[in-house]
Amino acid sequence: MTETQLAKGSISFQTEGRLLQELGERLVAKPEVALVEIVKNAYDADASICEVQVRDEGKSIAIRDDGLGMTLDQFGKRWMRIATAHKLHENRSAKFRRRLTVKRRIGRFAVRFLGRALVLDSIAWDETRKCLTHLKADFDWEELDKQQNLDDAKIPYRLTRAEPSSETGTTLTIPSSGAMQIFLLRRIFVLQF
Repeated sequence: MTETQLAKGSISFQTEGRLLQELGERLVAKPEVALVEIVKNAYDADASICEVQVRDEGKSIAIRDDGLGMTLDQFGKRWMRIATAHKLHENRSAKFRRRLTVKRRIGRFAVRFLGRALVLDSIAWDETRKCLTHLKADFDWEELDKQQNLDDAKIPYRLTRAEPSSETGTTLTIPSSGAMQIFLLRRIFVLQF
């Protein structure tokens, strides 16, 4: 009997929105590990201070740094791109020339271990626009998990011109989980680099 070919071609890997859950919650086993990953991101962003604060009587956590912040271009090409290789090619930070600490590049996914949503605020100098910009993005992890295809997991953002007197840096605000509330016990942590 002659074999009849029915199809031939190539096919790409596909991912569901749940991949972000796997990267965030499965690779980060404890809240303190998630915090360390985020603090390392602040250090790599040339922050001199990273502050972890419980707000709203334990209902949210804010992690603020005074690093270089993210432009819209950096947000799209680095934060929103999974397994980006830019830190493989860059081994020093831009301003202070620090040796980069992040190896696994999962800090942005570790955030989801700390809570069900994330508001990212970042002020950065945008060389292309020749001004300070303020980027705000909202992540709803549960909604992202429902997406059948990760390409359909859209993150709403808004970019505005920041006041010239604004300081650069990034703030992550996370509605806290019970585990995180117990860990922090309503304390403020300030780390200086």
